[in-house]
Amino acid sequence: MPPWVIDVAMVVLIVGMTYALMSEGLWGAALMFFNVLFAGLIAFNFYEPLAALLAQNVEALSGFADTLCLMALFIVSVLVLRLTTESLAPTMIRFPTPVYHLGRLVFGFLASAVTMAILLLAFETAPVHKKIFGVIDYAYAPPFKWGLDHKWLAFFQFTTGKVFADYSAEQRDPAGEYYNAKVFDPRGEWLIVHQNARPYGTDIVPEPSTGAAGVGGAGGGSPAGGPPS
Repeated sequence: MPPWVIDVAMVVLIVGMTYALMSEGLWGAALMFFNVLFAGLIAFNFYEPLAALLAQNVEALSGFADTLCLMALFIVSVLVLRLTTESLAPTMIRFPTPVYHLGRLVFGFLASAVTMAILLLAFETAPVHKKIFGVIDYAYAPPFKWGLDHKWLAFFQFTTGKVFADYSAEQRDPAGEYYNAKVFDPRGEWLIVHQNARPYGTDIVPEPSTGAAGVGGAGGGSPAGGPPS
């Protein structure tokens, strides 16, 4: 499948979600953006320990544990936050017309982009081909080099190192960028680890011919077959 087909499909989905969210108006689209944003933070904070627990207790689901837990946490969090914000702010707030139209477009697009990033990363935790849809690997940065998955991981890394920093754990940031904070992905290898853990295909990172040491294992319940040794 040509790479541009996947990129176009993602853009179409983003445009469709943006159009749907614009119907909520500026206030509704803004609330939905923050709902999706915080739901993504919740999902990425807790999916790995939950996936590890699921993989240990339900062997048949071990290959899909990361994907199931990540998506379940995200969907449930969005629903709970959506119900909460609708209860606290049930009416639409009036804004000047230019602000209203620009705001609903911006917040609708941002919410759609975050949602697409989460969906893409969930695919990257699944036990599928190392190149998803035969195209997407750790360096692809879809769609059209926007790198939504890379940007979300960078944002989440920032939140664990700065906004919600935890200095109590032994795991530290080896690069020293976030001082002694416990960060989500200390070596910046999340995408590589999950690509290597996917059981189908031969696109290993780093290439076996380089003789370099393999990267560490995936989180929680890694896809069936586990990371190559």
